Amino acid sequence: MDWEKAFSFYPSRAEVDAWAERLAAEGCSRRLSAEMLDSSPIRRGFGNSPETLSNRYVRFESKDHTFYGYWQPSPVQPAPLLVHLPGYGGYITMHPSISSDGFNILHVSPLGYVTPSGLSEGVMGEDGKLPVLRNTAEGKRGGYEDWFRDCVSAASWAIKRPEVLPGRLSFFGTSQGGGAALLLASIMKGQVRSVAADLPFLTAFPLTDLEGEAYSMLKPSYGEVREEVFWNRLGYVDTLSHAHRISVPVMLTAGGRDDVCFPRTVERLFSMLSGTKQYTYLKDNGHGHSREGNALFRAWFSLYA
Repeated sequence: MDWEKAFSFYPSRAEVDAWAERLAAEGCSRRLSAEMLDSSPIRRGFGNSPETLSNRYVRFESKDHTFYGYWQPSPVQPAPLLVHLPGYGGYITMHPSISSDGFNILHVSPLGYVTPSGLSEGVMGEDGKLPVLRNTAEGKRGGYEDWFRDCVSAASWAIKRPEVLPGRLSFFGTSQGGGAALLLASIMKGQVRSVAADLPFLTAFPLTDLEGEAYSMLKPSYGEVREEVFWNRLGYVDTLSHAHRISVPVMLTAGGRDDVCFPRTVERLFSMLSGTKQYTYLKDNGHGHSREGNALFRAWFSLYA
């Protein structure tokens, strides 16, 4: 694959700026109702961190669809807000240790993929994967523009809550969640204090040769969409395209045994960031949540969130 040719089809900085600013405006101005659900997802108090018993699902209703969040309140209020984004598998994740450090956490599951009852029926594509990446490459509804619009709307709801300290919003996640955290720092530029991106997906698409479990999902689209259109669409949701917009402290990790989100892609992103930044290469780590990643999240947010 000709990397430089692929990158030449990427949008310009001005086009990326306009895209990000439009999504921020649309997400913030969108009419969205939110309801904190009464039932706790934790069934038994025994064996659970006491803070998890206060967690609640949040149902977000827009004019065209419903999606859910998962609210973890800090034990001490008011507190900063961390917004956590999901990996590509479609699930909602708890981080009780980070919440116990004194942070409100909102996990967002965009596009209604995950509900309090589990994965929504009928959301998987023909390849058995969630369709948001292929929809993006093929210019269909339900791509990352719609995905990020949900995230912006949910984050905008959360920062207005009385238990959230003003001006204390940060994003984090692993894999897709890590890439999304970086992109949201660009989209919500000026409102974000820090980002922690563990093994970030959505990074340096051409450098992957569309190999590995995650990036190979694009191979069918690559064969169906004109090359210049394919790479241009992906360019808008590539973290490299947004590096010039991200000036807040950024933490990045890569795993030496990660054959899903390759270290070379994370290292390219790290080289392009100009602000306070940290890159940790975990030689023996593969792809997925890890104790090391969680410890790094906690340390980074204690410094910058």
